[in-house]
Amino acid sequence: MKFFITSDSNAESGVGEATRGLTQALGDYFADRLYNDSDIEMAICLMCRDPSWNFKQRIRFVKKENCLYMDIMLDLDVMKYAERFHRKEVIGGKLVSEVPEIIAKKKFKGFDLPRFTKDLREWFEDNEWISKEFPEFIGG
Repeated sequence: MKFFITSDSNAESGVGEATRGLTQALGDYFADRLYNDSDIEMAICLMCRDPSWNFKQRIRFVKKENCLYMDIMLDLDVMKYAERFHRKEVIGGKLVSEVPEIIAKKKFKGFDLPRFTKDLREWFEDNEWISKEFPEFIGG
């Protein structure tokens, strides 16, 4: 599965610094994993902008590319005042909780959501972005 993360964020949010190397690490981790026969791809944009600009979360599946594009919204005030380790916790927590929720709503035929959710959570726990006590995704 191809798994890509980028960000659109204000510099003072620290999102770019906190996520340096994340795309490569997650891309490598998910590269040899399949969750359904169609080999769906995921592209995630971490959005952390001034709320006065009224950015809205975008979620769309492009059938021609077999890719699910999604924004994960981060709070600028929280991020810009957080320490680096806390930024990673916020980002990891949002990804682990919101990405499976978005996939569940899309209802991709044959997608092994429980296994994907377990793998995603496992990576963030093993790499110390979230703690083992972080609430599990319950849905599907």
